[in-house]
Amino acid sequence: MRVAIISSGLVGIPPTHGGAVEEYVYQLTRHLRALGMDAVAVDFTLSRRLEYKEHNGALIVRVPIKRFTGLPKERILRECFFGFRASRHLKELGIEIAHANTAWAGFILAKTLHNKVALIYTCHNPLWPEGDVHTPEHVVRLVEGYTMRVSRAVIALNKTMMRAIVKKAHVDPRKIFIVPNGVDTDFFKPDMDASDVIERYGLEGSRVILFVGRVTHGKGVHLLVKAFKDLAEIYKDIKIVIAGPLSGAFSDGGISAYASALINYAEKNLPRNSCIFTGAVNHYTLAKLYSVAHVCVLPSYVEAFPMVLIEAMACGCPVVASNAGGIPDVVEDGVAGFLFRKGDYMDLEEKLEKLLSDENLRKEMGLNARKYVEKNYSWRAIAEKIGYIYRIQLL
Repeated sequence: MRVAIISSGLVGIPPTHGGAVEEYVYQLTRHLRALGMDAVAVDFTLSRRLEYKEHNGALIVRVPIKRFTGLPKERILRECFFGFRASRHLKELGIEIAHANTAWAGFILAKTLHNKVALIYTCHNPLWPEGDVHTPEHVVRLVEGYTMRVSRAVIALNKTMMRAIVKKAHVDPRKIFIVPNGVDTDFFKPDMDASDVIERYGLEGSRVILFVGRVTHGKGVHLLVKAFKDLAEIYKDIKIVIAGPLSGAFSDGGISAYASALINYAEKNLPRNSCIFTGAVNHYTLAKLYSVAHVCVLPSYVEAFPMVLIEAMACGCPVVASNAGGIPDVVEDGVAGFLFRKGDYMDLEEKLEKLLSDENLRKEMGLNARKYVEKNYSWRAIAEKIGYIYRIQLL
């Protein structure tokens, strides 16, 4: 059995500066191969021919796509074209199962494979559990819903996601399997030597409140900055590190209006040098930031399965996160961190103060976090579950 795990066509594999779907594809491929399964990750290249590369145990096949620049809906066009090119090469690659992970590439695969290859779809879309969504998301739901209904099997990241796609996309619950994302517990671990990162960002002698992710309104970064403003008046040794692309997208450069407004607010309202915007960082820097952080905060309005939280917990860092989407399926309130009411920065501030004022509690939660991730989210365990799903589809 040969399996193709298909990426988005937007962020390269292995991802070096963020991209949760691409990390999922990369890690799943390498751990399935470690278990003896013939799995390949399907990525993109801007050259004219198919490329093969092995990276840390993952076999990556890159299919050629065209550049799409300056066109309306550029990212959608690129993902669709990637899905089309991937579909064309599956027979040549001897693929029996295609495992898609994004809406538009998945839709193209669903339309072009015609049951010649068994299609499996993992739903990473955080907006399915939400009631009020914008018009473009309604279009995405039509597209993604169709793909899930015609797929041989669907993987939901948590129970919240499963309930939403059964109710709203009318997917047969008998073909849905709940399998969370995993984390590399050998890479993300406590007590890393982070002296270079401490020096680079001026964190010596500071307690660090960390945010990791795209700097967008949907991630609720402004809520964290507002909560930090009040806390900084009480705790003089705290700093906030906001690590993630300021453009709002992992594949783009530049800075968005939202990020610019946040930076201006911080300069005018927060203590000097207390709020650090790093921009996109590589995985090595990210792991070190988790390791030195006193708490990692995810104040999102919507989330499906936030990799940030399990990465932080793998590093022994307690978390404070909103109760949005699938987050409560990951964070047990009061064990490895706290949940706060979505959109309520004062509740966020209260939960952060509990950790800042009680070092013993913070350390206990950090230990709980590491144990919890080792037990539930190692990539080997995740790969075993998904490998089982593949095998039963071909019976």
